[in-house]
Amino acid sequence: MWRKCMSDLRIYARESDWKALEQLILRFGEKVIVRRNEYFVRCGDFSDKIAYVKRGAFKYTRKRTDEKERILSFVFEKEFIASYIPFRNGSRALMNVQAMEDSVLYILSMNRFQQFFEKEIDGCLYVHKFTETIAFGFLQKMLSWACDTPEERYFSLKARMPDIFNRVNLKDIASYIGVSPETLSRMRTSYLHVE
Repeated sequence: MWRKCMSDLRIYARESDWKALEQLILRFGEKVIVRRNEYFVRCGDFSDKIAYVKRGAFKYTRKRTDEKERILSFVFEKEFIASYIPFRNGSRALMNVQAMEDSVLYILSMNRFQQFFEKEIDGCLYVHKFTETIAFGFLQKMLSWACDTPEERYFSLKARMPDIFNRVNLKDIASYIGVSPETLSRMRTSYLHVE
């Protein structure tokens, strides 16, 4: 039952139409190069921008109470980065968004984003769909952490980004799936015949 539910959720997320947002940002956004290890936004800062990743890779992170950094999500080409939900609530970013490699972004202010959709596309409906899709992504991650094994998270990440090990360091991947780098190394070795 759980697997069927997650399968249905993944189909819903893939079917979301991001084309209008992508075209808006590419047309009206500012092209910016973000170097490896630079931040798009830091936890605690106010962020009023949304970006389309034309080329590159980013990670969403947050420090735990023991000051160890936890990888919460990865973002790659043809995906979006933002601190949208805190922005909509008038609060500051809850996570860091940091480049893992030299990246090319197209950045648009949230105000311009909202103006466009309010005027050109039945704004309320689209902004709600956008917000719901972001919230849905967080729900998927929360459910994965609560119900999936590290192995399932490993295979899910590999399916999404087959060349992940060529682009992201082992320590960050291990943090994301919730194991030590040594355990991840053993997992990779034992799963080589499966991949």
